[in-house]
Amino acid sequence: MRIVSFVLAALVILVTALVVAPAQWAAGYVRSATHGRLELAEAAGTLWNGSAVVVLASPAETGGSRASLPERLSWRLSPWALLAGQIDLALTHPSALAQPLMINAGVTGRTITLGPTSVRLPASLLVGLGAPWNTVRPGGILTVSWDRLVVEPGRWQGRISGEWQYATSALTPVSPMGHYRVQTNGIWPGTQLELLTISGPLELKGNGTINEGGRLRFTGRAQAIAGTDPGVKAQLTGLISLLGRRDGEGSLLNFGG
Repeated sequence: MRIVSFVLAALVILVTALVVAPAQWAAGYVRSATHGRLELAEAAGTLWNGSAVVVLASPAETGGSRASLPERLSWRLSPWALLAGQIDLALTHPSALAQPLMINAGVTGRTITLGPTSVRLPASLLVGLGAPWNTVRPGGILTVSWDRLVVEPGRWQGRISGEWQYATSALTPVSPMGHYRVQTNGIWPGTQLELLTISGPLELKGNGTINEGGRLRFTGRAQAIAGTDPGVKAQLTGLISLLGRRDGEGSLLNFGG
């Protein structure tokens, strides 16, 4: 009887510990899984129902930049789904997520499904990734949208598009310098992407691919759009020169080539 009582007591303690498991457990896992590049700072609540401030951090060898997302990210993780061998996670954020992001996966994590949503972030958050963003110091709003993403080992499917609105940079006084869109063919590996300029005095355009190793190859062109005021064009010259090799009044963009 003593052994049975001991086992029951141990189970009660274990269940209680899991129910009140601190949010710091989630923060520690995220920090470890991303090698410190993504942090959940000031985590509060529990593993199942908590919130934290999202922080992007670059490695110390690249300057150790940090940038945090305004307002807190909240999450709900279903313990009942976990008992059934499934991960059922809901993420919400008052300004960054247009609708709750639903994430479903098996406990093995081999197939992960992300529900449709749009992620809206201040472009300044990219400074936390280090070079070259800490030099460009972008401003404006970044929006990344998808209908449904299915991620499996070595591949993913789901059409993704991204926009940079009200784009600015510390490298030019022109503000805004444009509105840009990136479209993909919705698969990886073999991702094809296209950069388009929607509006603005600085025209950016080009095409690229992302190979199986995750390496980006992109070629394109940056130039002042036709009919731009001469004074504005002169203020864009320095930035255009820094973006790539000069070619007439513009420059050639070549990344990963």
